[in-house]
Order: sequence, then C-alpha cells, then structure tokens
Amino acid sequence: MPFDEAFLREYRRKHPHLFPEEAQPQPPPAPAPPRDNGYPNEAAFQAAAVRELTALGWHVQESLKGSQRGGPVWYTAGWPDLVLYLPDGRRRLWFAELKQPGNKPSDDQLACHARLRAAGFRVVVAYTLAELLAAEQEERA
Repeated sequence: MPFDEAFLREYRRKHPHLFPEEAQPQPPPAPAPPRDNGYPNEAAFQAAAVRELTALGWHVQESLKGSQRGGPVWYTAGWPDLVLYLPDGRRRLWFAELKQPGNKPSDDQLACHARLRAAGFRVVVAYTLAELLAAEQEERA
C-alpha cells in the first residue's frame, strides 16, 4: 500500500519521536520560578516592594489594604496588587501582581491582566523583588 505525501507528513507530525533526524532543535525550557523569595508571605513581599519602588520615585497605589472602619472591602476580582506611576508628566502607568514562589495567578487575575494588557497597559507578575525591579528598570527606560 503506497503512502502519499500528505499521509506521511501527518504521520511525522503526530509521531516526531520516530523521526529524530528530522526533529527541530527545541529551545531550552524556561527557568522554574524560584522556590523562595526571602519573604515569609506575600504581605511582607509587598511591603518591601512598595518601599523599594517608592524610593525609586514611583507612586504606588496598593490594592486591598483593608477598610478604615473594619467593614468589608470591595474590589474588582483579579485586580493587580500594585498600580505604579511616575509623577513626571509622561503618563506612565503599569501594574504589578506579586506572588509567592509556587503560587500562580488565579483565573480572575489572569482575565483582569488580559483586559488591562488589551487596553495597552503593562502587567507584570513578579515572584521576587529582583524580577519586580528589573521590570521597573524596563518601564523607566
């Protein structure tokens, strides 16, 4: 039974392990997020991030800090932890979601991040202070 080219192409696509000579080089896997960022919890990480970014001249609006009179706090589901802007008249605004290593953004957070990105804003998910500060340097440039 002769095989036509379309069948062979599809067979190779479905079974690339049978054709190692044709395998395309794969890029190295992305590094795994760090297992420890030096902070016991996300609140401590956020406090350090706010101190560092404020010292660099950014104004930082923190999300979900509690209410003045102990009542409930309502916020858009998935809204990032930090809203950052520079008071330099250039209308620079970006968002940061802080996560402890091993955690990931929730579905609500991912949906909110996608809406913000679609509107043209930058949203960074940072697991370490170094990652956050690298994003700050890119944003400053």
